[in-house]
Amino acid sequence: MLERIAAAFRAGERIYAQQGSPLYAALAKAGADDPDILALASKGLAGATPVHLFTSVHYLLLGGIADPLARFFPTLTADAAPPGQAWPDFHRFCLKHRSELERLLRTRPVQMTYVERCRTLLPAICHVAEQSGEPLNLIEIGCSAGVLLAFDKFAYQYRDGERIGPENAPFILNGRMHGDARLRMPRIGTRCGIDLNVIDPRSPEDRRWMLATCFPELRDEQQHLAGAMDIVAESDIRWLEGDALIHLPQVLAATPDPVCVYHSACLFYWPVEAKAALDAQLRAASLTRTIYRIGIEPSERFDEWQTGALRSPSDADETAKPSGEINVACYRGGNAESKRVALSDAKFGTVWWLD
Repeated sequence: MLERIAAAFRAGERIYAQQGSPLYAALAKAGADDPDILALASKGLAGATPVHLFTSVHYLLLGGIADPLARFFPTLTADAAPPGQAWPDFHRFCLKHRSELERLLRTRPVQMTYVERCRTLLPAICHVAEQSGEPLNLIEIGCSAGVLLAFDKFAYQYRDGERIGPENAPFILNGRMHGDARLRMPRIGTRCGIDLNVIDPRSPEDRRWMLATCFPELRDEQQHLAGAMDIVAESDIRWLEGDALIHLPQVLAATPDPVCVYHSACLFYWPVEAKAALDAQLRAASLTRTIYRIGIEPSERFDEWQTGALRSPSDADETAKPSGEINVACYRGGNAESKRVALSDAKFGTVWWLD
């Protein structure tokens, strides 16, 4: 088992560096050969063991624990120390706070969410709204802090001179659009979020966990997330905690038409049987109505890159290439028509519209 965790750490060195976190890259490189850290990380979420541990450490530091390790985190100091020097303090910190870290790894899933991910959702929602009509009623599976359920509260700019969103939006999410996607802000009706562990944006501890999931170097993204959670806290959202496969049939029955179910970087972690069960539920529900589904998930290429199977040392920035897929499905009469409408990069900033 530890060999699998070590492989995830080795792959993480490249991934975290390319996603903007030299600190996590340095910790992943050193951690791959440390049995104590690998054993601790093995308590975390399968498929995300390194970042789950790093997030848990970040969470404790954001909570005010005074430790020399904090000087390496840009979220905690204006002039962070060199990442390559962090390992001794990180190792010591993990052993000193092992019990607290194990508790977090057992009870807090990663739930990493950046507001910037909304840049991939808006084009797909526009596409669905054109077919379904408005106001569009939303159900998000794996909603975390509900940031993507409030996507219409933010402003966007994909093309020069084309601003989309409310005038009083707290910030503008800048992205790039390749292709002829028709962009506007659809009218939204009801909103419902389902998650195994719902994040309450009004809870200081939940907010701190969400901010800890942000890579420590991405301070702008962390500020956006904090502002987005303020908006979510004031939004009319129905929250359901637990297994989506249990809640979804009842939620669908209570949601008026038109309805769109969506998920983002969520089903990537589901077993094959659970994915098939979700599809079966939507097919059954579509016997008497039309249901739309948006899936924004990493591609197989990203999976290979994350696990280290895909190596391209000549490529300076793998994250700038398409590594995610945006699929839209229409469920009607017990059948489903699915289409890949776009691709996105690993940072959810660039969309290649295909439809």
